[in-house]
Amino acid sequence: MNPPTAEDYANAFEAERKREYPVIEQFEARMGYALDRQKMEAAARVLACPVKKNPPCWQHGRVIYSSAMRRLAALNEADYAHEVRLLDIGTAKGFSALCLRWSLSDTGCCIAGTVYSVDVIDPSARISRNTVAELDGLKTLAETQADFPSCLTITFECISGIDWLQAHPERIHVAFVDGKHTGNVVAREGWLLSQRQEPGDLAIFDDLHLPDIAKAVNGLREYYSLERIDVLPNRAYAVGIRK
Repeated sequence: MNPPTAEDYANAFEAERKREYPVIEQFEARMGYALDRQKMEAAARVLACPVKKNPPCWQHGRVIYSSAMRRLAALNEADYAHEVRLLDIGTAKGFSALCLRWSLSDTGCCIAGTVYSVDVIDPSARISRNTVAELDGLKTLAETQADFPSCLTITFECISGIDWLQAHPERIHVAFVDGKHTGNVVAREGWLLSQRQEPGDLAIFDDLHLPDIAKAVNGLREYYSLERIDVLPNRAYAVGIRK
């Protein structure tokens, strides 16, 4: 198969950009926060628009942002005086981590926080990440993200989600889980997160359309109140609120 062309990336981007998602709009309305569409699409074009068999879908960014904003706003209203930690498991090109970073920046409060993003792929490696940014050559993760300075404030690490969580017993206020797509790994990551969260904290899961992942996430109901969000036949998320 030939590498994607500029036209291939442009066509994939335009097709997804024009698609409407009423279920996501309803979720944003309930949360009371919505990610600026122009800013989101500028980032998605580079960081969340691969060319592959299934068309791209960056609606998880909207779910991450609006739900994280609601959680951070609640902490702000409660005069929370400690640093918050937001975790992205499964960096890819950093789009999810950037949405977490935007939520922290846009909260409009004095909460200090750090966004961590982990992946088994080395961020310093020059490898194909399937992005329009690499049409002129392979890039590191930082080079891929060059047009988005907020990424400079994110801590990217080459480590699995399980290993990172085992090494970090600190509280995680918001997490997005989209790393290894196997049920046993997601179940373990979810349990480790539950032990590092307090009531009201969030664990957001991708890939609920996969039966193995759905089973693993549903197995966490002892710890989380779960809301499933189906956006496409082959794309679903779950937002978990720690009990």
